[in-house]
Amino acid sequence: MSKLELVTKLYEIGAIKFGDFILKSGKKSPYYIDLRILPSYPRILVEVGKIIGEIIEASIDKPNRLCGIPMAGLAIANIVGVEIDTPVLYTRKEPIIYIDLARKIRNLIQEGKYRQEEIQGVEKAINTIEELSGLKTHGITTYADGIIQNGDRIGIVDDVITTADSKLEARNLIMLEAKRRNIKVSVTGVYVLIDREQGGKEALQQERIPLYAAFTVTEIMNFLYEAGLIDSKKYETVMAYIVSEKAKVKR
Repeated sequence: MSKLELVTKLYEIGAIKFGDFILKSGKKSPYYIDLRILPSYPRILVEVGKIIGEIIEASIDKPNRLCGIPMAGLAIANIVGVEIDTPVLYTRKEPIIYIDLARKIRNLIQEGKYRQEEIQGVEKAINTIEELSGLKTHGITTYADGIIQNGDRIGIVDDVITTADSKLEARNLIMLEAKRRNIKVSVTGVYVLIDREQGGKEALQQERIPLYAAFTVTEIMNFLYEAGLIDSKKYETVMAYIVSEKAKVKR
């Protein structure tokens, strides 16, 4: 399947949508990419695995192990792993959730949104969360699941990159897990299907982590417009948004 055919299929199944959307970051967007539906379209998921697998095989510092970010990234990583015969592990969401919860509770205390008599109990909860260092409380004490060995070169696989926050969180969890196991590993790069061109690549560069993306959103828009799948108004609206977001990154 060619790149144009893959983009067409993604559009046809509703993985690429147009309208008014609020992203997880709180930003507004005239388009939305939802690759969480790919497991419902196994043939398309396989094609996604092939294209990302080709990128990994051609990368300068090829990883010997892949790490999927739940949930969409994990499904893609598994398919890629099969395509290029590379083992896969995955990071846990729970540590990040607990850390975020502790931060939110502390902010509520500082903002005075708890009554004085409630503060002691809340602070105890924060201390418990921080004591656990982000680990689950019912016997699972890992930051990442799967086989990891000393000297592994790990490639992080996900569906889309926007700001790179989740990718850097995954990198941190991988390093914490390596430290827990008393081994040393490295992250060779981040591999995604689509780069939204909103600062993710630049954020990774600051951490000396290369980004490998099958498509930029600019390329996708050009494909769709030239194929006659979207009209000029939709195309111009999204392209103006992309240019605006790129300008914010450069500031």
